[in-house]
Amino acid sequence: MNLAPDPASLPTADAATGDTDATGPTRSASETSRWTPAELRRLAALIWPGQLLVVAGIVAANSQPQIAQHFHTTQIAWFSLAFTLATVVATPFAVRLGDMHGKRRVMLVLAAAGLVGDLITVLAPTYPVMVLGRVVGGLYGPVAVLVLAAVRDLFPPRKVTMALGTVAGSVGVLSLLAPLLSGWLLDAFGWRGALWFLVVSTVVAALSLLAVPETPRRAVAGRLDVTGALLLGGGLALVVFGVGQGSGWGWTSVGAAGAIGAGLAALGLFVAVELRVAAPILDLRMLKRRSLATVLLGSSVPQAAFFASQAVLIFLALFPHIPHVSDGLGWSTTHNAIVGVPAGLVTFAAGVGVGRAVRTVSPRAVWYAGLTVLTAGLVLAAFYHRDAAQIVMTGVVMGLGGGILMAGQQAMIVSVVSAEEQAAANGLSSLLTQVFLALVNQMLYAVLAADSTVLRGTAFYHDDAFTHAYLAMAAVVAAGLLISLAIPRLARPGGDAAPDTVTAVR
Repeated sequence: MNLAPDPASLPTADAATGDTDATGPTRSASETSRWTPAELRRLAALIWPGQLLVVAGIVAANSQPQIAQHFHTTQIAWFSLAFTLATVVATPFAVRLGDMHGKRRVMLVLAAAGLVGDLITVLAPTYPVMVLGRVVGGLYGPVAVLVLAAVRDLFPPRKVTMALGTVAGSVGVLSLLAPLLSGWLLDAFGWRGALWFLVVSTVVAALSLLAVPETPRRAVAGRLDVTGALLLGGGLALVVFGVGQGSGWGWTSVGAAGAIGAGLAALGLFVAVELRVAAPILDLRMLKRRSLATVLLGSSVPQAAFFASQAVLIFLALFPHIPHVSDGLGWSTTHNAIVGVPAGLVTFAAGVGVGRAVRTVSPRAVWYAGLTVLTAGLVLAAFYHRDAAQIVMTGVVMGLGGGILMAGQQAMIVSVVSAEEQAAANGLSSLLTQVFLALVNQMLYAVLAADSTVLRGTAFYHDDAFTHAYLAMAAVVAAGLLISLAIPRLARPGGDAAPDTVTAVR
């Protein structure tokens, strides 16, 4: 993307620091370290729009069994896949348009599109119409990327990492409340009641965004790189689709192999096109920098494993215990959510703590600590998952590692990119995480299926399946740690001497 800023759109000295309340002389360091009421309101307004995808994902996942039975469909996987594919295609467009026209404006448009999709989904008379609604609803997905990029524009450098840690770490609280809420909604009102909650949630997100100031435009308005965006979005969508269907169709089938091959070919063309156009949809030249390339790759792989590992606990906790058939714990959704409360609180606290820690400690050191803790938690979960006490213990360790992981990623990105590159870097990070998540999920399901029993068309998992699944996720996180060892020394973001454009310390 063309990173030359529009001179007419650049903020004033006060606005450039994100301190729109400053009047008069530049304030002292002690004064600027205090959070003003306007900054706190701004931070609160960004949390819900940024984390709505987490809540929606939990509610939607818990709704799928009822939806499948209502519509008598065996294609329930499309309920999630349609949303994911739409998000993948929309993200590169949203990042570029956010730089050109302001992130708040683009987020409001995406929220409106998401609301239309949610309404189509909840009112759908047939399952194909519902899938169409999920496609339209998936246009909301890039809001999560733009929220993180907007934080860099709306807060002074000294407060950026703390704000990012709070926004990213809030996923812990939402993750522990959403299962309780979704369980109550499904039990009391059925799947349509749960989906109506998502409609209301999208309205609240849009209203919250109205309270957020517009961000500066960081790219000159001009011709949108439609070719590049379609090649990137379409290529990624084909790869994700092929991987998602591979286990069902067979990896050597024409459908799965053809989709993956076509997707990889499109991505190859995308690289060739983007290196030649004047204003690319995503500036791949940034990846020539070792610092950014290793940060994005080293963070996307373990983050995908952390997200995928949540599915192991869902199968373990909610599947019934049937001797010689299923070693699930047979818990209710509500009981599982209550057991997960300590882990959610730790995840949130860890995210906030990272924002403070990187003021004095290298983001890379914090990142290494998070990966080590998460790997240890997954290994512990592999061998200690047979009652509530063990799951609470291992969940707290994994929650600590996961919280450091999510907030630490943002701290590292801030350390290696300028404000003008923030949206593009977050866009690349989101796309990489989604692609790796699709791949890791397929590996996870293959591991679980290796130790399962099929009864009346349903696969039930043995204890060895859960052990091997957790160990597989630990191995992926450890691989991310090995990749991360190539990350060079990073500057501490938000320090007293940190300029707006932060570069890696060579």
